[in-house]
Amino acid sequence: MKIVIPLSQKDGGVVSLKEAILYAIVTVNGSMQVQDIAYKEDFSQEFFDYIVTPDKHDELDEAYELGARALLARKGMDVDEIIEAMMFRELDEIL
Repeated sequence: MKIVIPLSQKDGGVVSLKEAILYAIVTVNGSMQVQDIAYKEDFSQEFFDYIVTPDKHDELDEAYELGARALLARKGMDVDEIIEAMMFRELDEIL
């Protein structure tokens, strides 16, 4: 499974898509163990299952068109906190 997380910087916290400078493309296995993290300036050429944002009003049309689902995180959560929250199903889906 692949997860896109918009970031303010490489070791920064999650931000909205319009604030993002960088995107963490996280690959996890079925038990939510991180297999790979790639940092990219654009995610439009990626195939992914989830996108995470702290703004439920974020522009997610592109992600939805690709068949991805959107999850709502608290602003400033880092990649590890988001993966842990996903493991315990603590992030709400944005519909």
